[in-house]
Parts: sequence; C-alpha cells; structure tokens
Amino acid sequence: MSLKSSAISGVKWTTTSMVIVTILQLLQLSILARYLDPTDFGLMAILMVVIGFSQAFMDMGVSNAIIHRQKISNSQLSSLYWLNIISGTLLALLVIVLAPLIASFYEEARLNNLLIILSSVFIIVSLGNQYRILCQKELLFNLMAKIEVVTASLSFIVAVYFAYSGWGVYALVFSMLTQALTSSILFLYVGLKNHHVPTFSYKHSEMKGFYSFGLFQMGEKSVNYISANIDKLLIGKMVGFQAVGFYNMAWQLIIFPLAKINPVVNKVAFPVYAKVQNDPKALNRYYSLSVKILSLLTVPILAFLSFFANDVVLIVFGKGWEQTALLVTVLAFVGIGKALGNPGGALILALGRADVGFWWNVFWASTVSVTLFIVLSYFQTVEAVAFTLLALSVTVGVIWHVLIAKIGRISYLGIFLHFSKVVVVTITIAWFAKQSVHFAQLEAPILRILLAGVVCFMLYAPYLFLVEKPLFKSFKKD
Repeated sequence: MSLKSSAISGVKWTTTSMVIVTILQLLQLSILARYLDPTDFGLMAILMVVIGFSQAFMDMGVSNAIIHRQKISNSQLSSLYWLNIISGTLLALLVIVLAPLIASFYEEARLNNLLIILSSVFIIVSLGNQYRILCQKELLFNLMAKIEVVTASLSFIVAVYFAYSGWGVYALVFSMLTQALTSSILFLYVGLKNHHVPTFSYKHSEMKGFYSFGLFQMGEKSVNYISANIDKLLIGKMVGFQAVGFYNMAWQLIIFPLAKINPVVNKVAFPVYAKVQNDPKALNRYYSLSVKILSLLTVPILAFLSFFANDVVLIVFGKGWEQTALLVTVLAFVGIGKALGNPGGALILALGRADVGFWWNVFWASTVSVTLFIVLSYFQTVEAVAFTLLALSVTVGVIWHVLIAKIGRISYLGIFLHFSKVVVVTITIAWFAKQSVHFAQLEAPILRILLAGVVCFMLYAPYLFLVEKPLFKSFKKD
C-alpha cells in the first residue's frame, strides 16, 4: 500500500471513530448538563487545565520525536518507555503536593480531593502512551479507531451512571479515569504483542537527540496549554466558577468540530509530513490538501453553530444555559481561525522545528494572558473574553501563518483564497437558512434546527459537487 493510500485509509478509519466518539460525547454532555450545574462544569474546567498542563511534561516531550525519527532502536524505545513511567509518577506526586495550594488560590476546598484523585491519570497514561505513539507512527489507524470507540463507550457509561446517581462533578472525574485506564490497558496489550517488550535498561547516551527535540516540544505543549486555557483560569479567579461553567460549555460545543475533525486529518498528516519532510513539493501538496479539507469540514459546522446558537444550546444543554448560547455566537468565529492555523503545528513538528512552535507559543501565551487580564480587570464578564479572543485571532494570529509559509516553504496564497471562499460561502448559506427558519415561524427548537440543517445541506452539497469536485478527485490520484 502506498503512502497516500495509507493516509486515505487512516483518514477513513479515524473519521469513523471520530463520528462514533463525537456522538457519544455530545450525548454525554447533553445528559450531564441536565444533572450537573454550571459550577460543577466550572470546577472540572479548572481541574482539566491543571491536569492538561501537567501532561505536557509527561515524557519530557519526546513522544513525538518517535514519529519524527524514521529509524529508532529497541534500546532507545526501552529507555523512552521507562522515562515515561518515571515522569508520570513524579507528576502525580507533584500534583498531590500542589493540590492544597491550588484549592487555596481559588478558595474552593473541593479542588484538593479532586486533584488528588485525578493525579493517578499520569501513571495510568504512562503505561500505554508509547505504544499509542508507535501505532500512529506505523499508520495503524484501524486499530487506534477501535480502541478509541471502546474507551469512549465505557467512559460514557461511567459518566451517565454516576451523574444519575447524584455524584455531581465526580461523574466527570470517574469518566476521565475510566477512559485513561481502558485506553492504556488496550494499547499496552497491543504494544507488548506487536511492537516491543521494554528491557529493564536506560541508556542516557542514546537519548541526547531526543532530549533536544523533546525539551522544545515539552515547552511548546506547556506554554500552548497555558495560552489555550488562561481564559478559564482568569475567569475562575476574577469572575467565578459559575461563569467558568457557562464559558467552558460554550467552548465544548465550539471545540467539538476542532477537536474531532482536525485530529482526523492531523493525526494522519503528522507521520505523512514526516515521511516527505525532505520533499518540498510533496510536503506543499499534502499540507495544502489537508488545510483545504479541514476548512470544508469545520467551517460550515462552526458557522451553523454561530447562527443557531440559541436553539443548539437549548436542545443540547436544556434551559438555564442562555449565557452559553451568547458566547457560542462569538467563539464560533474564534474556532474558524483556529481551524486554519491548527495544521501548522503538525507541519512544524514533522520538520523537526519544535523550537519554532515553542517560541511562538511563548509569544502567543504572553499576548493572550496580558490582554485578557487587562480586559477582565475592567469588564469582569465572560462576553468580554470572547470578543477579545476574536480580535486577537484576527490580528496576532496572522503572524503564525507567515511563519508556517516561510519555514515550511508553503505556497499560502491558494490556501488563503480557498479558506476565504469557504468562509464567505458557508456564512451566506447559514444566513439564508436563518431567514428560512424565521419565515417558517416554527416554535419548537428541534424543528428549527432540522429545517436549518436541511436548507444548509441542500445549498452546501451542490457547492461541494460543482466547485470542490477537483479537490476530492485528487484523492483518487496516486
């Protein structure tokens, strides 16, 4: 099977798992929104920021170096495996030590016990993380898709059961632990059977090249996580946990297209970029194709969410989440900006330039942190945060694309023109659907959404067939 055929197969398998997992997670979010209150989701948002930030230090940032390096010995893999275990254990202990301080900072005693429980996720993930990376490197996306579906299903069952039983925020915590444990066990089983059994050895001399790559990767991940979540941290401290809950639920809707569709392409694109990193023409072709496909998939969904935020939030979360609907209207356009910029990260890593990603994220995190702190000092509303992020993504975000074009030697004009065309077309279609719904004067939210969806599909499908047909035909060429 050729590299392109493997990539297409990977996209198909990853798409299948993405659809199933997304349905389960949306259903889970919808059910839990009716049993938990905004404060519970606000608490979980802060917990996830702490845990997510710590995970950036999980393996000293060297996991992606396994994909970047086309040749790697079993001895090196063994050393990296035990590094993963050790760093995971140390991180668990660190979170336990810091838990009382974090709880004190936010003046919320419940954070202490919740963080201590969640700290075990680092040890759990470290057991199977390397084998997940190896599966991705070898383009075994059919296997990865099956594991993702199994873990999402078990996580869904646990979350709903404990939420229904009145466990509150612990339903979210237990769900996360279930997902991590199931995934780690399955990848560990597959890895020991098909890849390698780590020997009880660690050779520091073989790790020097990995550390240079990993340190920048670790720094990039940690700083990137801060910049992506500093809004929640500041809202939690300066406005309150209920506000974080409304804001985080808005991001949950916006992030679904980005977190589910983008990885379908990027998970496959990263190892593909790495394999053609020395062929500028092929790299340009694959990168352009991936960005264009992402824009066709994510932009229509985000435009629809922005125009029909009130009805979507009412259907998914129920009553009492009106503030979330207002935030979705604005944050959807922030998501559109992220959809264009997201693939650049995979390209940078594939070229071995983790240093560029690190320094960019330092700059972006600093800009976002200072700007949001000033804005919240004056306004202290989550709506102000949404509009500020939109302004920053339109202005400062342009610099990122300039870097990608220069370092990757990417011809960006065609990409930008295509992306702009898709944005204009989808916004126009969403506006027309909005007018159609208004003209129909339907009272039930589900009927309004169904009508809007039908109108959007009837207008967008011909556009894809008539205008974007050459792009899809390129998949058939080997």
